[in-house]
Amino acid sequence: MQPDALPDTEPKRFAIHIDNLVGGGAENVMLTLARALKEKGHSAHFFLLNQAIGYAIPDNLPIHVLCPQDRLSKIAGFFRVRASAKLLEEKVTAVEQACGKFDIHIVNLDATTAVLSHTSLPNKYFVVHNSIRQELKRERKMGPVKYLKKRLQKACFSGKNLICVSRGLASEIEQLRWIAPRSVTAIYNPCDKAKILALSQQENPAIPTEPYLIHVGRFARQKRHDILFEAIKQVPDIPLVLLCRKTNKLLKMAERHGVKDRLILPGFQSNPYNWLARARLKVLSSDYEGLSMVLIESLMCGTPVVSTECDFGPSEILSGHLSQFLSATGDANALTKNINHALSVDANLTTSPILEEVEANKVADRYLQLI
Repeated sequence: MQPDALPDTEPKRFAIHIDNLVGGGAENVMLTLARALKEKGHSAHFFLLNQAIGYAIPDNLPIHVLCPQDRLSKIAGFFRVRASAKLLEEKVTAVEQACGKFDIHIVNLDATTAVLSHTSLPNKYFVVHNSIRQELKRERKMGPVKYLKKRLQKACFSGKNLICVSRGLASEIEQLRWIAPRSVTAIYNPCDKAKILALSQQENPAIPTEPYLIHVGRFARQKRHDILFEAIKQVPDIPLVLLCRKTNKLLKMAERHGVKDRLILPGFQSNPYNWLARARLKVLSSDYEGLSMVLIESLMCGTPVVSTECDFGPSEILSGHLSQFLSATGDANALTKNINHALSVDANLTTSPILEEVEANKVADRYLQLI
Protein backbone atom coordinates (compact mmCIF):
# COMPACT_ATOMS: atom_id res chain seq x y z
CA MET A 1 0.00 0.00 0.00
CA GLN A 2 1.23 3.50 -0.81
CA PRO A 3 2.21 5.53 2.28
CA ASP A 4 -0.51 8.09 1.57
CA ALA A 5 -3.20 5.57 0.67
CA LEU A 6 -6.25 5.14 2.88
CA PRO A 7 -7.36 1.88 4.46
CA ASP A 8 -10.54 0.34 3.09
CA THR A 9 -13.62 1.96 4.61
CA GLU A 10 -17.33 1.94 3.96
CA PRO A 11 -18.36 3.85 0.82
CA LYS A 12 -18.62 7.62 1.24
CA ARG A 13 -21.14 9.90 -0.45
CA PHE A 14 -19.97 13.17 -1.98
CA ALA A 15 -22.22 16.06 -2.98
CA ILE A 16 -20.43 18.25 -5.53
CA HIS A 17 -22.00 21.68 -5.96
CA ILE A 18 -21.12 23.86 -8.94
CA ASP A 19 -22.75 26.53 -11.12
CA ASN A 20 -23.13 24.19 -14.11
CA LEU A 21 -21.06 21.95 -16.39
CA VAL A 22 -20.85 24.32 -19.33
CA GLY A 23 -17.22 23.56 -20.13
CA GLY A 24 -14.79 25.33 -17.79
CA GLY A 25 -11.72 24.09 -15.94
CA ALA A 26 -13.35 23.79 -12.51
CA GLU A 27 -16.14 21.71 -14.03
CA ASN A 28 -13.69 19.30 -15.65
CA VAL A 29 -11.74 19.02 -12.39
CA MET A 30 -14.84 18.01 -10.45
CA LEU A 31 -15.88 15.46 -13.09
CA THR A 32 -12.40 13.91 -12.86
CA LEU A 33 -12.64 13.81 -9.06
CA ALA A 34 -16.07 12.13 -9.25
CA ARG A 35 -14.72 9.43 -11.57
CA ALA A 36 -11.75 8.78 -9.28
CA LEU A 37 -14.01 8.50 -6.23
CA LYS A 38 -16.30 6.07 -8.04
CA GLU A 39 -13.33 3.90 -9.01
CA LYS A 40 -12.53 3.67 -5.29
CA GLY A 41 -16.04 2.46 -4.52
CA HIS A 42 -17.53 5.78 -3.37
CA SER A 43 -20.33 7.83 -4.92
CA ALA A 44 -20.72 11.42 -6.06
CA HIS A 45 -23.80 13.45 -6.95
CA PHE A 46 -23.63 16.78 -8.82
CA PHE A 47 -25.90 19.65 -7.82
CA LEU A 48 -26.02 22.35 -10.50
CA LEU A 49 -27.60 25.80 -10.27
CA ASN A 50 -28.71 25.66 -13.91
CA GLN A 51 -28.68 23.16 -16.74
CA ALA A 52 -25.91 24.54 -18.95
CA ILE A 53 -23.91 21.41 -19.80
CA GLY A 54 -21.07 21.20 -22.31
CA TYR A 55 -19.23 18.08 -21.15
CA ALA A 56 -20.23 14.50 -21.90
CA ILE A 57 -21.72 13.19 -18.66
CA PRO A 58 -21.28 9.51 -17.70
CA ASP A 59 -24.58 7.63 -17.47
CA ASN A 60 -23.89 6.57 -13.88
CA LEU A 61 -23.26 10.10 -12.59
CA PRO A 62 -26.38 11.56 -10.92
CA ILE A 63 -27.06 15.19 -11.85
CA HIS A 64 -29.57 17.34 -9.94
CA VAL A 65 -30.45 20.79 -11.30
CA LEU A 66 -31.84 23.57 -9.12
CA CYS A 67 -33.29 26.00 -11.70
CA PRO A 68 -32.76 24.57 -15.20
CA GLN A 69 -33.44 27.68 -17.30
CA ASP A 70 -32.52 30.57 -15.00
CA ARG A 71 -29.40 32.73 -15.25
CA LEU A 72 -26.78 32.38 -12.51
CA SER A 73 -27.08 36.08 -11.70
CA LYS A 74 -30.77 35.55 -10.97
CA ILE A 75 -30.41 32.35 -8.94
CA ALA A 76 -27.65 33.77 -6.71
CA GLY A 77 -28.75 37.41 -6.81
CA PHE A 78 -29.28 39.45 -3.65
CA PHE A 79 -33.07 39.25 -3.72
CA ARG A 80 -33.27 35.53 -4.39
CA VAL A 81 -30.18 33.85 -2.91
CA ARG A 82 -31.89 32.82 0.34
CA ALA A 83 -34.84 31.33 -1.51
CA SER A 84 -32.40 29.46 -3.77
CA ALA A 85 -30.56 28.16 -0.69
CA LYS A 86 -33.81 26.88 0.82
CA LEU A 87 -34.77 25.21 -2.46
CA LEU A 88 -31.35 23.58 -2.67
CA GLU A 89 -31.59 22.23 0.89
CA GLU A 90 -34.95 20.71 0.03
CA LYS A 91 -33.49 19.09 -3.10
CA VAL A 92 -30.52 17.69 -1.16
CA THR A 93 -32.86 16.33 1.53
CA ALA A 94 -34.98 14.59 -1.11
CA VAL A 95 -31.89 12.97 -2.65
CA GLU A 96 -30.63 11.90 0.78
CA GLN A 97 -33.96 10.26 1.58
CA ALA A 98 -33.55 8.15 -1.55
CA CYS A 99 -29.79 7.51 -1.47
CA GLY A 100 -28.53 8.16 2.07
CA LYS A 101 -26.87 11.09 3.81
CA PHE A 102 -23.96 12.86 2.15
CA ASP A 103 -20.70 12.73 4.08
CA ILE A 104 -19.30 15.93 2.57
CA HIS A 105 -20.35 18.84 0.35
CA ILE A 106 -17.76 20.23 -2.09
CA VAL A 107 -18.65 23.77 -3.23
CA ASN A 108 -17.27 25.46 -6.36
CA LEU A 109 -17.45 28.91 -8.01
CA ASP A 110 -18.92 32.23 -6.88
CA ALA A 111 -22.63 31.82 -7.58
CA THR A 112 -22.76 28.38 -5.97
CA THR A 113 -20.68 29.63 -3.04
CA ALA A 114 -23.20 32.43 -2.47
CA VAL A 115 -26.10 29.97 -2.39
CA LEU A 116 -24.38 27.34 -0.22
CA SER A 117 -23.27 30.00 2.26
CA HIS A 118 -26.94 30.47 3.15
CA THR A 119 -27.57 26.76 3.79
CA SER A 120 -27.17 24.75 6.98
CA LEU A 121 -25.80 21.70 5.16
CA PRO A 122 -23.04 20.07 7.26
CA ASN A 123 -19.35 19.46 6.41
CA LYS A 124 -19.08 21.96 3.55
CA TYR A 125 -15.73 22.62 1.88
CA PHE A 126 -15.41 25.58 -0.48
CA VAL A 127 -12.87 25.24 -3.31
CA VAL A 128 -10.80 28.33 -4.18
CA HIS A 129 -9.86 28.06 -7.86
CA ASN A 130 -8.32 31.51 -8.45
CA SER A 131 -6.29 34.25 -6.82
CA ILE A 132 -8.62 36.44 -4.77
CA ARG A 133 -6.21 39.39 -4.85
CA GLN A 134 -5.99 39.27 -8.63
CA GLU A 135 -9.75 38.91 -9.09
CA LEU A 136 -10.31 41.98 -6.92
CA LYS A 137 -7.60 43.88 -8.77
CA ARG A 138 -9.40 43.17 -12.04
CA GLU A 139 -12.79 44.20 -10.63
CA ARG A 140 -11.37 47.44 -9.20
CA LYS A 141 -10.55 48.49 -12.76
CA MET A 142 -14.21 47.90 -13.67
CA GLY A 143 -15.44 50.39 -11.06
CA PRO A 144 -16.31 50.57 -7.35
CA VAL A 145 -19.64 48.75 -7.65
CA LYS A 146 -18.15 45.67 -9.29
CA TYR A 147 -15.23 45.73 -6.85
CA LEU A 148 -17.48 45.86 -3.78
CA LYS A 149 -19.71 43.12 -5.17
CA LYS A 150 -16.72 40.83 -5.74
CA ARG A 151 -15.28 41.61 -2.30
CA LEU A 152 -18.58 40.72 -0.66
CA GLN A 153 -18.62 37.45 -2.62
CA LYS A 154 -15.18 36.55 -1.33
CA ALA A 155 -15.84 37.71 2.23
CA CYS A 156 -18.24 34.80 2.66
CA PHE A 157 -15.19 32.49 2.83
CA SER A 158 -14.73 33.64 6.43
CA GLY A 159 -15.63 30.90 8.86
CA LYS A 160 -15.60 28.28 6.11
CA ASN A 161 -13.44 25.24 5.39
CA LEU A 162 -11.44 26.08 2.26
CA ILE A 163 -9.66 23.90 -0.28
CA CYS A 164 -7.06 25.76 -2.35
CA VAL A 165 -5.96 24.20 -5.64
CA SER A 166 -2.32 25.25 -5.22
CA ARG A 167 0.05 25.97 -2.34
CA GLY A 168 0.41 29.52 -3.58
CA LEU A 169 -3.33 30.09 -3.27
CA ALA A 170 -3.34 28.65 0.25
CA SER A 171 -0.54 31.02 1.22
CA GLU A 172 -2.45 33.98 -0.21
CA ILE A 173 -5.60 33.11 1.76
CA GLU A 174 -3.60 32.91 4.97
CA GLN A 175 -2.20 36.41 4.33
CA LEU A 176 -5.56 38.09 3.69
CA ARG A 177 -6.55 39.80 6.92
CA TRP A 178 -10.19 40.36 5.95
CA ILE A 179 -10.90 36.65 5.38
CA ALA A 180 -10.72 34.37 8.43
CA PRO A 181 -11.48 30.81 7.27
CA ARG A 182 -12.08 27.95 9.68
CA SER A 183 -9.46 25.87 7.87
CA VAL A 184 -7.28 26.02 4.74
CA THR A 185 -6.15 22.87 2.93
CA ALA A 186 -4.09 22.80 -0.27
CA ILE A 187 -5.12 19.98 -2.61
CA TYR A 188 -4.00 19.95 -6.23
CA ASN A 189 -6.62 19.37 -8.90
CA PRO A 190 -6.84 15.76 -10.11
CA CYS A 191 -5.70 14.51 -13.50
CA ASP A 192 -6.74 11.16 -14.94
CA LYS A 193 -3.53 10.46 -16.83
CA ALA A 194 -4.72 7.21 -18.42
CA LYS A 195 -7.84 8.92 -19.77
CA ILE A 196 -5.88 11.96 -20.98
CA LEU A 197 -3.41 9.75 -22.86
CA ALA A 198 -6.20 7.65 -24.39
CA LEU A 199 -8.11 10.76 -25.55
CA SER A 200 -4.90 12.30 -26.87
CA GLN A 201 -4.65 9.43 -29.35
CA GLN A 202 -8.14 9.86 -30.79
CA GLU A 203 -8.25 10.87 -34.43
CA ASN A 204 -9.83 14.18 -35.38
CA PRO A 205 -9.68 15.25 -39.03
CA ALA A 206 -10.11 18.90 -38.01
CA ILE A 207 -6.67 18.97 -36.34
CA PRO A 208 -4.07 20.61 -38.61
CA THR A 209 -1.28 18.46 -39.99
CA GLU A 210 1.21 21.33 -40.05
CA PRO A 211 2.95 22.53 -36.84
CA TYR A 212 0.93 24.91 -34.67
CA LEU A 213 0.93 26.65 -31.30
CA ILE A 214 -2.07 26.21 -29.01
CA HIS A 215 -3.85 28.20 -26.31
CA VAL A 216 -6.74 26.72 -24.32
CA GLY A 217 -8.99 29.00 -22.28
CA ARG A 218 -11.96 31.33 -22.37
CA PHE A 219 -11.68 34.86 -23.75
CA ALA A 220 -11.31 36.91 -20.54
CA ARG A 221 -9.05 39.70 -19.28
CA GLN A 222 -7.33 37.25 -16.95
CA LYS A 223 -6.08 35.20 -19.92
CA ARG A 224 -4.39 38.21 -21.61
CA HIS A 225 -5.00 37.33 -25.24
CA ASP A 226 -3.58 40.77 -26.06
CA ILE A 227 -0.17 39.66 -24.73
CA LEU A 228 -0.54 36.33 -26.52
CA PHE A 229 -1.26 38.02 -29.85
CA GLU A 230 1.60 40.50 -29.48
CA ALA A 231 3.94 37.63 -28.67
CA ILE A 232 3.04 35.41 -31.63
CA LYS A 233 3.19 38.42 -33.92
CA GLN A 234 6.97 38.30 -33.42
CA VAL A 235 7.28 34.50 -33.85
CA PRO A 236 8.12 32.96 -37.24
CA ASP A 237 5.09 32.06 -39.32
CA ILE A 238 3.29 29.34 -37.36
CA PRO A 239 -0.49 29.26 -36.81
CA LEU A 240 -2.14 29.51 -33.40
CA VAL A 241 -5.04 27.26 -32.43
CA LEU A 242 -7.42 28.77 -29.88
CA LEU A 243 -9.80 26.41 -28.09
CA CYS A 244 -12.50 28.66 -26.63
CA ARG A 245 -16.08 29.82 -26.93
CA LYS A 246 -17.44 33.19 -28.08
CA THR A 247 -14.84 34.18 -30.64
CA ASN A 248 -16.35 37.40 -32.03
CA LYS A 249 -14.59 39.77 -29.60
CA LEU A 250 -11.46 37.66 -29.79
CA LEU A 251 -11.33 38.04 -33.58
CA LYS A 252 -11.66 41.81 -33.29
CA MET A 253 -8.72 41.89 -30.88
CA ALA A 254 -6.67 39.62 -33.16
CA GLU A 255 -7.37 41.94 -36.07
CA ARG A 256 -6.16 44.94 -34.05
CA HIS A 257 -2.92 43.08 -33.31
CA GLY A 258 -2.47 41.97 -36.91
CA VAL A 259 -2.66 38.21 -36.31
CA LYS A 260 -6.22 37.36 -37.34
CA ASP A 261 -5.01 35.40 -40.37
CA ARG A 262 -2.75 33.28 -38.13
CA LEU A 263 -5.63 31.92 -36.03
CA ILE A 264 -7.40 28.55 -36.20
CA LEU A 265 -10.68 28.59 -34.24
CA PRO A 266 -12.33 25.17 -33.90
CA GLY A 267 -14.38 26.36 -30.88
CA PHE A 268 -14.80 24.56 -27.57
CA GLN A 269 -13.66 20.93 -27.76
CA SER A 270 -14.96 18.31 -25.32
CA ASN A 271 -11.71 16.48 -26.07
CA PRO A 272 -8.87 19.03 -26.15
CA TYR A 273 -6.17 16.44 -25.52
CA ASN A 274 -5.64 15.29 -29.10
CA TRP A 275 -5.28 18.97 -30.03
CA LEU A 276 -2.74 19.43 -27.22
CA ALA A 277 -0.82 16.27 -28.08
CA ARG A 278 -0.31 17.28 -31.71
CA ALA A 279 0.65 20.89 -30.94
CA ARG A 280 4.24 22.02 -31.29
CA LEU A 281 3.92 24.15 -28.17
CA LYS A 282 1.31 25.15 -25.57
CA VAL A 283 1.36 28.85 -24.61
CA LEU A 284 -0.16 30.38 -21.46
CA SER A 285 -0.25 34.18 -21.20
CA SER A 286 -2.43 34.75 -18.11
CA ASP A 287 -2.04 37.40 -15.44
CA TYR A 288 -3.17 34.87 -12.83
CA GLU A 289 -4.38 31.31 -12.46
CA GLY A 290 -5.37 29.05 -9.59
CA LEU A 291 -3.17 26.21 -10.80
CA SER A 292 -3.49 26.01 -14.62
CA MET A 293 -4.46 22.46 -15.33
CA VAL A 294 -3.85 22.88 -19.04
CA LEU A 295 -0.10 23.20 -18.38
CA ILE A 296 -0.14 19.90 -16.49
CA GLU A 297 -2.29 18.21 -19.12
CA SER A 298 0.04 19.43 -21.89
CA LEU A 299 3.04 17.95 -20.11
CA MET A 300 1.16 14.67 -19.69
CA CYS A 301 0.50 14.70 -23.45
CA GLY A 302 4.22 15.23 -24.08
CA THR A 303 3.75 18.76 -25.42
CA PRO A 304 6.26 21.50 -24.43
CA VAL A 305 4.85 24.54 -22.65
CA VAL A 306 5.76 28.17 -22.06
CA SER A 307 3.94 30.32 -19.53
CA THR A 308 3.85 33.63 -17.79
CA GLU A 309 5.00 33.32 -14.18
CA CYS A 310 1.63 34.37 -12.86
CA ASP A 311 -0.07 33.96 -9.51
CA PHE A 312 -0.50 31.02 -8.95
CA GLY A 313 0.43 27.60 -10.25
CA PRO A 314 2.89 27.87 -13.16
CA SER A 315 5.95 28.12 -10.88
CA GLU A 316 4.74 25.03 -9.00
CA ILE A 317 4.36 23.16 -12.30
CA LEU A 318 7.40 24.37 -14.25
CA SER A 319 10.01 23.76 -11.58
CA GLY A 320 13.67 22.82 -11.89
CA HIS A 321 14.98 22.94 -15.46
CA LEU A 322 11.46 23.70 -16.76
CA SER A 323 11.52 27.09 -14.99
CA GLN A 324 13.44 28.46 -17.98
CA PHE A 325 10.11 28.48 -19.84
CA LEU A 326 8.54 31.01 -17.45
CA SER A 327 8.38 34.72 -18.30
CA ALA A 328 7.12 37.84 -16.56
CA THR A 329 3.39 38.61 -16.77
CA GLY A 330 2.35 41.37 -19.15
CA ASP A 331 5.62 41.18 -21.12
CA ALA A 332 4.94 40.14 -24.72
CA ASN A 333 8.61 40.41 -25.72
CA ALA A 334 9.69 38.02 -22.95
CA LEU A 335 6.96 35.58 -23.94
CA THR A 336 8.09 35.77 -27.57
CA LYS A 337 11.66 35.01 -26.52
CA ASN A 338 10.49 31.97 -24.55
CA ILE A 339 8.32 30.71 -27.41
CA ASN A 340 11.24 30.90 -29.83
CA HIS A 341 13.54 29.25 -27.29
CA ALA A 342 11.08 26.40 -26.62
CA LEU A 343 10.64 25.79 -30.35
CA SER A 344 14.39 25.40 -30.75
CA VAL A 345 15.19 22.93 -27.92
CA ASP A 346 14.13 19.48 -26.76
CA ALA A 347 13.18 19.60 -23.07
CA ASN A 348 12.67 16.57 -20.82
CA LEU A 349 8.99 16.92 -19.93
CA THR A 350 8.66 13.92 -17.61
CA THR A 351 10.54 15.24 -14.57
CA SER A 352 8.05 17.73 -13.13
CA PRO A 353 7.29 16.43 -9.59
CA ILE A 354 3.74 17.76 -9.74
CA LEU A 355 2.78 15.14 -12.36
CA GLU A 356 2.71 12.49 -9.62
CA GLU A 357 0.98 14.72 -7.07
CA VAL A 358 -1.99 15.40 -9.36
CA GLU A 359 -2.75 11.77 -10.17
CA ALA A 360 -6.49 11.42 -9.67
CA ASN A 361 -6.16 8.43 -7.34
CA LYS A 362 -3.94 10.37 -4.93
CA VAL A 363 -6.09 13.50 -5.06
CA ALA A 364 -9.21 11.45 -4.31
CA ASP A 365 -7.46 10.12 -1.20
CA ARG A 366 -6.80 13.70 -0.06
CA TYR A 367 -10.50 14.51 -0.38
CA LEU A 368 -11.45 11.35 1.50
CA GLN A 369 -9.20 12.43 4.36
CA LEU A 370 -11.47 15.46 4.87
CA ILE A 371 -14.33 13.23 6.04
